Amino acid sequence: MTYKYLYQDRNNRNCEGDIKARNRNDAYLQLRKQGIRPYRVIGDDPLNWRPWAIAAGYAVLLALVFVLAVKLAGRSHGAGGGQSLPALSADAAEAFRNRAAEAVYRAPEAFRYNVWKGVNARLAERGLEPLPRPEGLRDEEPFP
Repeated sequence: MTYKYLYQDRNNRNCEGDIKARNRNDAYLQLRKQGIRPYRVIGDDPLNWRPWAIAAGYAVLLALVFVLAVKLAGRSHGAGGGQSLPALSADAAEAFRNRAAEAVYRAPEAFRYNVWKGVNARLAERGLEPLPRPEGLRDEEPFP
């Protein structure tokens, strides 16, 4: 940016000149280094775009974080992320049900009730008949 400056020399004559500088303060500093004491520097300062660029960067980053949060929340919301499970053939349904029953009977006694509830929930998701409650299995008691 080119600035026009006004100063007085040692003989008190009014003089003027032009100087190239980044901004008004830089023009004053350059003139002082040359030994000139201007009483006026004329010119418009350039637009300070750096704070606007930083703010725009933060806005884009915030929007990106918001979009990712919405996508992740939508993906983890509900069982299966809102997608329906594919239908099983009769043989696959029978194999799935047998594996579920085996998982319940192989589970340790302390965890058998929870495994049975979880397996029945999975069977219900697939549209299959839930397993009957195994003998001797009682409901979990809530904590006092």
